[in-house]
Amino acid sequence: MSDTLTADLIVSLAAPTDPHLAPDGSRVAYVAASYGQEGDHSESNIWIAPTDGTAMARQWTYGNCEENHPRWSPDGALLAFLSDRAVRGTLALYTIPAAGGEPTLVYARRKSIAGFAWSPDGSRIVLIASDDPTDDDERRTRERDDAEVYGEHWRYHRLYLLDVATRAATPLRTGDRHVTDMAWSPDGLRIAFLARATPELDSGRRQIGIWTIAAAGDAEPHHICDTANARDLVWTTSEAVGDLLAWVGPFEAIPQCSNTVWSVPADGGDPAIFGPDVDAGICVTGLQGVTGQPRLTVSVATGLTTELVNLNTPSGLPVLFAAHPTGDLGAFAVAMPPHAAAPVLALVRSSGDVPPELWVGAPDHLHRVSDHHAALRDVRFGTQEPFFWHAPDGLALDGILIRPPDAPHDRPLPTVVLVHGGPYGRSSNGWNLRPLNWAQWLATHGYAILMPNYRGGVGHGNAFAAAARGHVGDGDWTDVQSMVDAAIARGIADADKLGIGGWSQGGFMTAWAVTQTGRFKAGVMGAGVSDWGMLTMTSDLPTFEAVLGGDRPWDGAGPSNAARISPISYAKNAHTPLLILHGKNDARVPVSQATGFALALRENETPVDVVTYPREPHGVRERNHQRDILRRVRAWYDRWLV
Repeated sequence: MSDTLTADLIVSLAAPTDPHLAPDGSRVAYVAASYGQEGDHSESNIWIAPTDGTAMARQWTYGNCEENHPRWSPDGALLAFLSDRAVRGTLALYTIPAAGGEPTLVYARRKSIAGFAWSPDGSRIVLIASDDPTDDDERRTRERDDAEVYGEHWRYHRLYLLDVATRAATPLRTGDRHVTDMAWSPDGLRIAFLARATPELDSGRRQIGIWTIAAAGDAEPHHICDTANARDLVWTTSEAVGDLLAWVGPFEAIPQCSNTVWSVPADGGDPAIFGPDVDAGICVTGLQGVTGQPRLTVSVATGLTTELVNLNTPSGLPVLFAAHPTGDLGAFAVAMPPHAAAPVLALVRSSGDVPPELWVGAPDHLHRVSDHHAALRDVRFGTQEPFFWHAPDGLALDGILIRPPDAPHDRPLPTVVLVHGGPYGRSSNGWNLRPLNWAQWLATHGYAILMPNYRGGVGHGNAFAAAARGHVGDGDWTDVQSMVDAAIARGIADADKLGIGGWSQGGFMTAWAVTQTGRFKAGVMGAGVSDWGMLTMTSDLPTFEAVLGGDRPWDGAGPSNAARISPISYAKNAHTPLLILHGKNDARVPVSQATGFALALRENETPVDVVTYPREPHGVRERNHQRDILRRVRAWYDRWLV
């Protein structure tokens, strides 16, 4: 067992994300984001590294604040980014010279700027920002005359055009639409944007509009088409296809399905799948264009790993760009410097015992330039390996097995099944240690870890993902059970010392497990669902939750599919000791899902501990709370499994 890996150490770490390459490909800027935060606000800083492998990254901005979204100007002279260094919790736009120096405040509002993009010539910046409070809004707050009427005081995100020289910002006429993403046309004359009907998160699950608007004058936006749950908007152009808008979106308008790349002519038309197609058996997770190039690069989840693929190649066929067969890839950026023979790539990659760090260079010759997990260098991690098996219906499945360091192979081990969230999520062959991913935390303590990729998740195409609609607790539960059976049959897992746990959908699966079987001796339910009908009425994503539950309380008196697949319906069967962890401000899965389930279990005299965390949303963010979770989880399994 490792005594060098502590809860304090885990929550103190930071990880690289959101890399952005300079136009000439010589440098990369990225964000080092803390796993947790000390107070009410996130913490991150900007780092810079050369891409030729001659030096490691160095910190570019400082302070106990949040700084993100670094973006080089088209001429490479300035790096713009968002920071709340002046007013914590309110992100403003700053720039810093490429040669270094003190950041300069360029533009601030009373509410945070949500995003921005340089114009192709660098003279303007388009911003996404919410409505500032009016004088009457401030009066209502000050006088506590603040009754909330549905729809009356929504703060829409709108587009503003900033002149870099004068620092004057002009609103564009996006109307009462909530803008979520935007992209410049290559000629700098127009801006495309995604917008949903209201600021409610759920409205984007139903429909998102794609619009274009002139970047000069007082023009009205032009509606291009409608789609659902779109993101990563790119404006690309080439002689072969002309001007296209491309984005990541679901294969179907119904929630809970796989993603692909869609496109539409920039002057309007019907959206079409750009690729991969619905039968490809893989899932797009990200999309980037390359400035001045027609190149579209996507990240694709395939099984346990992620690959980068170029879509619009001269042959018209997807071409593998980068992969990490023994690990996994994360955030990435691509640049094609003028007159260069090959692109420059920046990406985050990791494996079972190698934490996520940033790698840069030519795709076939990458250099590691960050070392944010140096404090883990002396930790002996568990041995991580792919695990393959078949469900009872013959479906081929994959997952992750982690054995403790120096684990014997001649006898079964106490085993914890950790179920991923989502359900459109995945346990990959990359790094599995974070405050809410306890795999290596438990493996270094002597437990074997099973991480099943059940139907409903990422990496196996649309049919696999859509299988969860109205059927959570059915095929997915059989998938989880069959991995446990396979691990027992192979002499890995001790059938008498089994635990189960997970966060979000993994929390639901844990609640479901303890009501369906007594084979597990302990469970940890993190932010899990116990009642799908109630969740549809209280979640911030009611459309999505209703699809998973299969129906809604107002669809009729029943029998209800949501009740059929809700753990609360079978609570009388539960006798497994259960630790319930939940954020008190969770809007996705409200805390009533935890307290209600605990109330039912207490009637059985089932051992149950309920721990709620003030101020916390669906993902617990404060370091003290993260420490508490890590310590409680390990102690709970030690109490009931050892």
